[in-house]
Amino acid sequence: MTIRPVLDLTEERTSNGYTPGPRLREQVILRDRTCVFPHCHRPARAADLDHIDRWRPPDPGGQDPDPHDMPQTCTDNLAALCRFHHRLKTHSGWTYRRTGPPTSATYEWRSPTGHTYRRGPDGDIDDLGPPAPPI
Repeated sequence: MTIRPVLDLTEERTSNGYTPGPRLREQVILRDRTCVFPHCHRPARAADLDHIDRWRPPDPGGQDPDPHDMPQTCTDNLAALCRFHHRLKTHSGWTYRRTGPPTSATYEWRSPTGHTYRRGPDGDIDDLGPPAPPI
């Protein structure tokens, strides 16, 4: 039998470096449950954790970071992506953001062609269609 402490999914967890710590990783896995890319159901436990907004290393010659700024590696800026979709997002122009309350695994994706998809916490997909034509 393994005893593990309870994780509060509403608590904002952070890490000062690029790699999330074990409790932050577990929190994201429990929240997302699967890869958050539209139509993918690979388990989050086997996925990479992706920085939704690209992680930027500290500038060694720059200013010290503002202590009030949220670290980049945090609950709100991480999502589970299987390796295939992590690479697709990183290298092919897909973008996404997490929407809804902190415990929600709802994501809005935009394809390189401008189509928008909303993926809910249960994996349901809403195709929000192409961008509106210019006026």
